[in-house]
Amino acid sequence: MEIQVRRNHIVHDQENVYASKNVGATVPMKHLGLNVRGALGELNTNTNFQSQPANNAIKSAISCEIENKTRRVVRCYKHVQSKVDTGLASKSIIQPSSRPPLRREESTGRLAARAVVSRAALKDTQNKPNEIKESVNVFVQAKKVVQAKKKLPTLKENAKEVKSLLKQPIGEPTESLGKLKLGDDVSTKVNQRKKEPEPTPELPDDIEDIDAKDNNTALLMSHYIKDIYRYLTKLEEKYAIEKDHLAKQVVVTGRMRATLIDWLVEVQKQFTLELETFHMTVGIIDRYLQVVTNVQRGKLQLVGVTAMFIASKYEEVFAPQVGDFVFITDNAYSASDVIQCEVEILSKLGYCLARPIPISFLRRFVKAAHGTSKNHHLAKYLVDLCLVEYSMAHYKPSELAAAAICLSLYLLSKKNLTEVWTPTLSYYSEYSLEHIEPIMRKIAKIVVNVEKSKYKAVYNKYLDISLAKVSSLPQLKSDVILELAQEA
Repeated sequence: MEIQVRRNHIVHDQENVYASKNVGATVPMKHLGLNVRGALGELNTNTNFQSQPANNAIKSAISCEIENKTRRVVRCYKHVQSKVDTGLASKSIIQPSSRPPLRREESTGRLAARAVVSRAALKDTQNKPNEIKESVNVFVQAKKVVQAKKKLPTLKENAKEVKSLLKQPIGEPTESLGKLKLGDDVSTKVNQRKKEPEPTPELPDDIEDIDAKDNNTALLMSHYIKDIYRYLTKLEEKYAIEKDHLAKQVVVTGRMRATLIDWLVEVQKQFTLELETFHMTVGIIDRYLQVVTNVQRGKLQLVGVTAMFIASKYEEVFAPQVGDFVFITDNAYSASDVIQCEVEILSKLGYCLARPIPISFLRRFVKAAHGTSKNHHLAKYLVDLCLVEYSMAHYKPSELAAAAICLSLYLLSKKNLTEVWTPTLSYYSEYSLEHIEPIMRKIAKIVVNVEKSKYKAVYNKYLDISLAKVSSLPQLKSDVILELAQEA
């Protein structure tokens, strides 16, 4: 340590001496031209001085410093020293072989690796025979324990025990039944279990059986289709929408709802979704807005998109993904927002999406009326107009379907309303003409004012040739519908 300090001190003093005597321009030690070519390990130890030749003391100091740095560098580049000495640094390390590459069958690398592993395992087993003996002993003891367990009774023994139990007299546990007070009596629960389903009422003599010709078609479910529609009518009463159900909302109004549903019509058309998906979407939105009364303006579109996302998974074969609905909102919401809103909607609705939709009843009523495809398309157009209108939201789906098919038959025929609404239609819809006539007048008013309205998505949708262009029919501008609209 002292030698190193002295050496540095001597060199420093010599530099000061030459600087004071003005013998040429001296260069500090850190400016010496010591270069190292990284990977090749070549060292440039030439030092060019612009001053006069130094004395022997300075030369010895410089040579010592250069020698120390050279040793350090060589020590760091030992791994390439052989290449520098043999002249391989400038050549490529891996020489291409003239022999063609081996096929997979000729390669023995995997076999060699397996042989190494097997040898290592064999060596370990030779070194540890005691561990193997212990494992064998444990296995033998476990096997003995399993064999020593008590055997299970055979089937015959079980059968004898069951017979003996059945022969024993069973007493009435009056005390235990008296202690069980769960809200309802046991007798009422037993009666509820034994309650049989209500029988399907027989058709009157003057009513046509519209399902008689469908006995050979399993998909039409002719044997129990009447029971299905009776059940649907009960469900629509259970999940009814109140009149003016947005009155409790703080921000959302009927116009905002109409704007949202009018936009969802365009979304349904762009994604080519089924009409059932759109009808269920509107039902989910109304049910949610009826329960949650503090929906904000910025969240209303998210509720609509999420409702269509839920309905598409319920009705569609290939439902759009979450990213598609995020894209359709111009990335106003994220995928996590849609999923979180989906969970909230389903929880508020009790995870029940069983509310019927108008299109289900409409198909039934068109079949009962023996209507054409044009009648069917026009009735769908009238129903979709009602779904956008807030004042029609409280009507049941079966009521909208019955009024729409009656108005469609009335406009496309030259018959009176009493002739159009036959006893068969009245029986299967369970509505009289006096019940649906006020609804028909409201629908006629909506049709007359649709060209003046700013909600024209439904009108533009039914201009398609696949829907018979029913929104542009001349009957929708005739005096017949104008008279109905004036009386509304």
